[in-house]
Amino acid sequence: MDIEYVMPEPGAPDAEALFEEGCRALAEGREEAQELFERAVALAGSAMLWRIVDPHVEEFDVRAAKWMRRAVRTLGVPGGIEVHPGTLRIVVRRGEPESQYWEIEVRSFAEDRAAVVRALEAAKLRITRIAHDGRELSDAELEAEYEAGGYFYTPNYVAVERDPVPRIEMDCKDGIMPHMSRTVIAVVIEELAAAGVQRAGLCTGLTPKPS
Repeated sequence: MDIEYVMPEPGAPDAEALFEEGCRALAEGREEAQELFERAVALAGSAMLWRIVDPHVEEFDVRAAKWMRRAVRTLGVPGGIEVHPGTLRIVVRRGEPESQYWEIEVRSFAEDRAAVVRALEAAKLRITRIAHDGRELSDAELEAEYEAGGYFYTPNYVAVERDPVPRIEMDCKDGIMPHMSRTVIAVVIEELAAAGVQRAGLCTGLTPKPS
């Protein structure tokens, strides 16, 4: 999905100010929150979409799933490695965002299947180091995080399944983490390209395993 950028008028709020005001409006139940978020996206681009998911999750707002789909839709390359908007989707139950599916299937031509599996195995090693905030951590950064004792989260485990469709599964305790999602999808795309896979589709199945 293309994002139409706009230039702010002199003295107008910037994207960060609009985002912060949108968060306050959402917490207070004001409908103008959505307009404020849309204006922030128009100024900041697709990166803002991922940030907007978080306050909706914090407020148990069902629209978290819609913003997540919009964010995911910005990834991939049409006619190349494409990403279905329901990939790593948020699960809504009883009108609230409850959890997230942590599984990505890669659908490709049969002749690319072996390369897809190699790519997922390479992605697996990297995904184990992706933190909840989307950072891909090095050994030194992981050690520093542990020593600091602050909060950070990486997947409990990551596994690659070859059949019936190559896929990568993550145990993230059903947590909703849009920034981790963004980096996970980006890593899978990068490794598929590195393995020589030019056309493929990423998606999350209708009934993935619970994580």
